[in-house]
Amino acid sequence: MVKLSKKTINLLKDDIVNVLYENPLKPMFTNEIAVALRRDNEFTKSLLLELREIGIITNIKMNKRKKEYLIRKKWVINHNILKGMKA
Repeated sequence: MVKLSKKTINLLKDDIVNVLYENPLKPMFTNEIAVALRRDNEFTKSLLLELREIGIITNIKMNKRKKEYLIRKKWVINHNILKGMKA
């Protein structure tokens, strides 16, 4: 497995934020984000979890029918960050 530099990882995190910013009203599954980045799901999930810890993105735990997602996770950009980017 290739070791990625911190610069490359930060660029990938920026790409994740850009993908979510392009569709602010549509929460995306981890797999959809991984396909957009052309990376595997586990690596993308680790980056998403790091961004969640920072507070840039949040994960959605329930669908529209109030049924909890057990395995899959949907992600959306944080509302405060979205307002700051649009201002």
